[in-house]
Amino acid sequence: MKSSDYLALYLESRKVTHCFELIGGMITHLIDSISRKTNIKIISCHHEQTAGFAAEGLARVSEIPGVALATSGPGATNLITAIGSCFFDSTPTIFITGQVNTFELRKGKGVRQLGFQETDIIEICKPITKYAVQVENVEQLPEILEKAFDIAIKGRQGPCLIDIPMDIQSQNINDEKYINLVRKMNPQKKFIFEISNSNISITKKLLHTIKISKKPLILLGGGSANYRNRRFVKELVENLNIPAVLSLMGVDLLSQNNNLRTGFIGSYGNRWANKILAECDLLIVVGSRLDIRQTGSDTKSFTRGKEIWQIDIDNNEMGLRIKPDF
Repeated sequence: MKSSDYLALYLESRKVTHCFELIGGMITHLIDSISRKTNIKIISCHHEQTAGFAAEGLARVSEIPGVALATSGPGATNLITAIGSCFFDSTPTIFITGQVNTFELRKGKGVRQLGFQETDIIEICKPITKYAVQVENVEQLPEILEKAFDIAIKGRQGPCLIDIPMDIQSQNINDEKYINLVRKMNPQKKFIFEISNSNISITKKLLHTIKISKKPLILLGGGSANYRNRRFVKELVENLNIPAVLSLMGVDLLSQNNNLRTGFIGSYGNRWANKILAECDLLIVVGSRLDIRQTGSDTKSFTRGKEIWQIDIDNNEMGLRIKPDF
């Protein structure tokens, strides 16, 4: 079968319902296949950046990575701001760009550009993606698609970029690859949470610390705000029955009429929320990197008189500016 048809069916198998694009010559095969072979709704935008942000927005309110497509050259580079936003805000997204034919790639010839609008979008976007790859032959496509979706949603979530040359989009792919895809067309895997003995022990310690503290406070950040985690946040706060402040990325996690919501912190936040943050004796940080806009530059003043527990999926963010006690 045609590889662009395979890609379209793969997106549908991953429960993608919408994709966002601005049409261009190097993605015509892809858009045509999505239109003819699937029930995915194609949203045509007026600018690729719009398509990228729309994909980010959809990903924020669903468990499915957002998908945006753009043609080569300026089409691909117009996605960059949205890709960066998804990277820094940990939003799972798949960006698919068209590329010139493989025989038109410059590949070390010393020229700046060989094919029309040829641009090395992969090297440009590597610093702001979890995974960025150009498909070099048609047989790679199934594995690359699977890898990109898995990487986007596992661990600290974020964007992946797949660049597909025009001639590869139109080539045929092994039927066995399609048969294997059909077998996998069922609901996405459920995530199973396992609690180790060490986690039970440290959780008991945290619960005891909460019990003996006089002014405990939870800080909910962007890591609390993704679609999977935000379901548990309200329940967490209410079960512990202690007040919570919100970072900019977590500002909508608790409703305004929730009695435990004590405001929005930081340089753009509420004065009373920042005062509560300064005066608490126990701070439980859930999914926030304690950025300078949240803490101010005087880290000693911020940590004075309080015990800090930091919970985060990304070990690189632990203790980067503020050293937690646990």
